[in-house]
Amino acid sequence: MYSFAQTVKKEFLVLYKFRWVTYSFVSSNLKMRYKRSVIGIFWSMLGPALNYLIMGLVFSLLAKNSMPNYFAYLFSGAAFYNLMAAVINNGPYVFIHNEGYIKKIYLPKSLFVVNLVLMETINFMFSVGTLLLLGLIFNQYELSLSWLILPFVVLFAILFVFGLACILGVTCVYFRDINHILPLVMQASFFATPILYAVEALPENYQKLVRLNPFYYFVETFRSPIFLGQLPPLSDLGIVIGLSLLSFVIGLIVLKLFDNKIIFKL
Repeated sequence: MYSFAQTVKKEFLVLYKFRWVTYSFVSSNLKMRYKRSVIGIFWSMLGPALNYLIMGLVFSLLAKNSMPNYFAYLFSGAAFYNLMAAVINNGPYVFIHNEGYIKKIYLPKSLFVVNLVLMETINFMFSVGTLLLLGLIFNQYELSLSWLILPFVVLFAILFVFGLACILGVTCVYFRDINHILPLVMQASFFATPILYAVEALPENYQKLVRLNPFYYFVETFRSPIFLGQLPPLSDLGIVIGLSLLSFVIGLIVLKLFDNKIIFKL
C-alpha cells in the first residue's frame, strides 16, 4: 500500500512537471475543434442544450411520460453519462493517436490520459453549466445546498473513467478489435442506464439487473441533488467511491506495467 501511494505521488509530480504540455494540448485542441466557427466554443453550450431539448420533447411526447420535470430528469442524467461515455469511447485511441509523440520524445503515458479526461471535462462543464442555468431560469429545479456535493461526484467520475481509459488504451495497443466492440457496448449501456426512463418504471427483476450497471450509481448520485434537491443515498455514494478508487488503482497499475512496452506495439 505504501509502495502504491509512493507511485501515485511520483506520478502526480511528473504530471505537474509537464503541466504546460497539458495546457498547450487542451487549448490547441479547443481552438482546432471550433476553428472558423462564428460562435466558437459556445457550441459546447448550445449544442448539448438543443440536443437534450429535442430528446426531451420526443420522449416526453411519444412515450407520454407522466414524470414531472422530465427535462430536468433527462438533462441531469444524460449530461453526466455523456462525460463518462466520451472519455471511455476515446480511451482506446489515447496512445494510438499520440504515437508520434510517444516515439519521438519522452512524455509520461498518463499525460495523454489526463489530456483526454481534461478535454472532455471542460466540454462537460460548459454544457452542464448551460443546462443548469436554463433549468433554473425555467423553474425545472431549485438551487439547494445539496448541489455542493456535485464537484465531488464529478471528481470520482473522473477517477473512474481515468482508470478505464488507461486500461482501454493499453488493451487497444495489443487488440485493435476493441475499437469496433466498445461503441456497441456503450450504446447498449446508455439504454441500460435509467437516463430516458425511471428505474422504478421497470419490473422488479429488471430493476435488479439495472443496479448491476456501474453507470447507474454515477448517474443517480449526480442526478439526486439536481432533480430531487437532496443528497444521494450513502449506499450509492459509497459504491461510487469504491468503483472510482478501484478503477483508478487498477488502471494506474496496468499503465505502469506496460509503460515501457507500449512503444514497441504501436
